[in-house]
Parts: sequence; structure tokens; C-alpha cells
Amino acid sequence: MHPHTPGKRMSVFTAIALGISAIAITCIVSASLIALYGMHIVDQKADTLIGTAQMLLEELPALRDALPPALADVLNDERRPGYVEHLKIEVDARPYPTRPDLTETSITVVNDGDEVISTLALRVVVLDETGRPISANTEYVATPLAIDNDWRGPLMPGSTRRATNMQYCPRGAGSVEYEVTELRVWKPEEAAPTAPTLATNTH
Repeated sequence: MHPHTPGKRMSVFTAIALGISAIAITCIVSASLIALYGMHIVDQKADTLIGTAQMLLEELPALRDALPPALADVLNDERRPGYVEHLKIEVDARPYPTRPDLTETSITVVNDGDEVISTLALRVVVLDETGRPISANTEYVATPLAIDNDWRGPLMPGSTRRATNMQYCPRGAGSVEYEVTELRVWKPEEAAPTAPTLATNTH
């Protein structure tokens, strides 16, 4: 009978390696399960969003009829990027007198066309002396409703709209440029035919 020989002990480095491997496998499995569950949730949410969008599109005429006239009229517009040809836009920048770290941008828009502009957004970018952008801001020159200083209202044909804004430019402004990012024109509803009136003879 052979004498009993004790088993070889596991080294510290081997135990650490096995522990790290077990942790890594656990993390991979957990991450995979979380990813699969997330994909399942996203798929369900996507179906819900698509269904909601389809329902809103179907109910849009009824919802529009239920709105007050002032709000329903706002929805009667369409994107018209080509109408920019009828606009004269000037944008400039100058240092604010009492704050050298502020730049005052000034915008002037003239509507030379015969359409009512419901929305006009400009991306105004201030550049330093080397032409690098140092500040940017989106200015809504025209909005569907006139509510306060930020909602300036529609821009009528032949009208001129002026706007100013302050931008933080610690290095000072060299020049300014703009980009038209949104242009929508009001589209009036077709007038309903009027019923003929009976002529009355007076004696």
C-alpha cells in the first residue's frame, strides 16, 4: 500500500488568475443579458412610438378642428427653403460698450416677397480674428405667434425685422456669419365657397 501523498497546493497567482477569469465571465454574461433585455425594451418602445405616431396622424384633422382658431392657424404652414431668395439678411457684430467680453450681434431681415414667414431661424456664429468660431447662437427672427421678446411673431410681406443678441466672446469678435436653419411660410386654408344670395327687389 502506497503512502498517501498530499495534493499540490494552488499558487497565489493561479488563484488570482482563476478569480479574475470568473469575474470576467460573470461580467460578460451579465452584460449580454442586460443588452438582450435592453433590445427587447427598445423594440417594444419602438412599436409603441410607431403606433402612437400613426394614431396622431389619423387624428390630426380632428385635433386641428378642435383647437382655437389662433392656434389652429399656426399649423397652416410649410417648409419653403427656396423662399430665402426673397429675403435680404444682414448680420453684424460689435463689442458691447461696457463689457469687452460680450459681443452684440445685430440682425436685419427684409421680406421682399409676397408670403407671410411663420418661422425663420438663423444660426449666428461669431468668429475671432483668425476665422475660428468662438460663439454661436440660434436666433428666431420670425415665429408663428407673437408672445414675448423671444417669440417675435410672423414676418409680413414688405416688412423689416430687426433683432439683437448678446454673446460671450472673451477673446473679442473679428467677424460674424449666419446660416438659415429653418424657413417656413404660412399657407392659408382654401376659402370655402360662399353660398349664393337671393336678390331682393325693393320698391
